[in-house]
Amino acid sequence: MSGFAFAEPRWLWLLAALPLLALALRWTRRGLTVAHTGAPVRGSPLLTLLDVAPLGFRILALAAVVVALAEPRVVEVREEPRVEGVGIALALDLSTSMWAEDMGARRSRLDVAKDAALQFVEARSDDIGLVAFAGEAFARLPLTDDGFVVEDAVGRLEVGLLTDGTDIAGAIAAGAGLLDDAPHASKVLILVTDGAHNKTGVMPDLAARAAAAVGVTIYPVAIGQEQGRDTRAMETVLTQAARITGGRYFKATDLGALEEIYREIDRLVQPSIETVERIETTPYGWLFALTALALALLASALRASPLGVLP
Repeated sequence: MSGFAFAEPRWLWLLAALPLLALALRWTRRGLTVAHTGAPVRGSPLLTLLDVAPLGFRILALAAVVVALAEPRVVEVREEPRVEGVGIALALDLSTSMWAEDMGARRSRLDVAKDAALQFVEARSDDIGLVAFAGEAFARLPLTDDGFVVEDAVGRLEVGLLTDGTDIAGAIAAGAGLLDDAPHASKVLILVTDGAHNKTGVMPDLAARAAAAVGVTIYPVAIGQEQGRDTRAMETVLTQAARITGGRYFKATDLGALEEIYREIDRLVQPSIETVERIETTPYGWLFALTALALALLASALRASPLGVLP
């Protein structure tokens, strides 16, 4: 959408005075002519036109100057869609139980979790950070849009890097810390674990409430077979975290199920699209200034020419 506008429209009030100025100058010139010749100028319409033409051009030049002072411009408003990416934090469990090979293909839970996470990262163009946790949690990688850096950081994760245990609350707090100051409207924490929270201190539900307060949505993913672990306690903690933050709890017992979970998260976590108004202005005051100069020169040339010298 575009239109014509003035940046300083108050100058346009001067246009109302120009007809009065033209009449005053015309009567003054007529009075001087009568005083000089003893009689008003009489002649053909052409001579009359040549007599008033310089004055008319000067008045038009003044009008052009007034319009130039009002700063005329064409204003064009464009509505453009802008895609805003998602801030994503991946939190991967590095406890010793992640060595278990019960996800198929004789591979450990961690290897399967890393492969699925890498496929997810490759398919996204968002800012992604990484949290590693076991009996403690820390931010392994701040948010970055460099997929190669994220893939390298995920690939270097190994069981035994941290004190053993499962600190779900710490993982949530570290992930929320990565996303807290992120400029994204959508912030997501994908937490992959195979055990129940067993760390003293802050409880996972309080950490989830703190994450929700800064706009983080948690998608907890429980992986591995159920034997040898407190499944009910783990699911209670993870479902609470999902419910508090508006996320969704997932459970995977093999690689295929985990890959499908990541595809579902990929569908759920979509970038936001907002319409941004962009205003472009094209000034035309210079054009009216040049027009005023041309009219003034034309008036002077006509007055100085033989045609402008009238009795």
